Amino acid sequence: MKNEPFEFAELISEYLCNELSKEEEAHLMRIIEKDEHKREILEYYKHTAPVQERLDYMDSLGIDAAWDKVRQRYDRKSGNSRNYSILKYVAVLAIMVSSVALWFFGKTDNKMIIPLAINKHLNDVLPGGNVAVLVLSNGKKVRLDSGKVTLEERDGTHLSGNQGGLAYSNDEAPDKEEVLYNTLIVPRGGTYNLKLPDGTSVWLNAMSELRFPLKFGTKERKVELIGEAYFEVAKNKNVPFKVHTRHQEIEVKGTHFNVNSYADENFDITTLLEGSVKISAPSVPAKFWMLSPGEQAETNKKTGQTLVAMGNMKEAIAWKNGYFLFNDEKLESIMTKVSRWYDVEVVYEGKLEEQSFLGQIERSKKISSLLKILELSGNVHFKISGRRIVVMP
Repeated sequence: MKNEPFEFAELISEYLCNELSKEEEAHLMRIIEKDEHKREILEYYKHTAPVQERLDYMDSLGIDAAWDKVRQRYDRKSGNSRNYSILKYVAVLAIMVSSVALWFFGKTDNKMIIPLAINKHLNDVLPGGNVAVLVLSNGKKVRLDSGKVTLEERDGTHLSGNQGGLAYSNDEAPDKEEVLYNTLIVPRGGTYNLKLPDGTSVWLNAMSELRFPLKFGTKERKVELIGEAYFEVAKNKNVPFKVHTRHQEIEVKGTHFNVNSYADENFDITTLLEGSVKISAPSVPAKFWMLSPGEQAETNKKTGQTLVAMGNMKEAIAWKNGYFLFNDEKLESIMTKVSRWYDVEVVYEGKLEEQSFLGQIERSKKISSLLKILELSGNVHFKISGRRIVVMP
């Protein structure tokens, strides 16, 4: 039957969540009695980690609302009303694979989501880790990916670091004659935590740079960012903390926020989690925007226009918490993030159907885990060749 894979996926998913009626459970038992392969599938997922905890987490992310948005959008485009609830139950199977939860939706009706029909990848790529390079004030570069590092800068600032992070300390008064700068560079396949001299904590994502003074002045605490970083700013009402990107300047006095300012993205995005933030843009120097918790400011790099709206906090800082979190996200956007984190080249072959994905996957997984789940859609396939990922229909 055409819908048999979907029926089985729905039954097994509800079974794992203890949501089957007695009649439905009896129907499932009859199916696996007739089909040894399907019985093996059920047994496999029964002995993996429980799914309910991850489903509860998915509910907290607002997945249902996002799913409804996707459904309504494509219903309007196609003029058809289709049953998408089955796809949600199908997705529960994905939770059981490599601790993944991923929702798929594409334009076509032709879905064949069969978990054990995935091609195995002979090659694999490990995830990124705590890797960074520190550029000192004299231009010397220090790798921070292994072992302990203890340094002293020319102005007496002490630096102590290891594979987990880097901290600065200096109890002396600011140097009025010369301001020394360091730059922390996090390459592809890296992430790193930094504690600035004022006590501010910064987490940098892959392909990011932060330039900062070794001693902040008495009027402002200013840093320069390329890429993405999450800030927990030490409170100081008298000395505002400023983050400068090419298209935004963010001013705070003590708060938590995320800044996404990758050069290859169309927007600079600042998302506020706690406190308040003042946003200005070089293209409109006389104007500024105030953010409240839960809001985000998007500055269009081409037009210079800034829009403020409610944002998805968990999506904004998922990377910092060790996850990829996709919310109605296009495949190309996902693969850009994959390329940065796994330090791989992504190339496309053939014409791919338009697809959107919702869900999460741990960033600590090998790249094959993510690619296998994306392949569950049946509309995209991958080939791993060294550090090159080929994306195919």
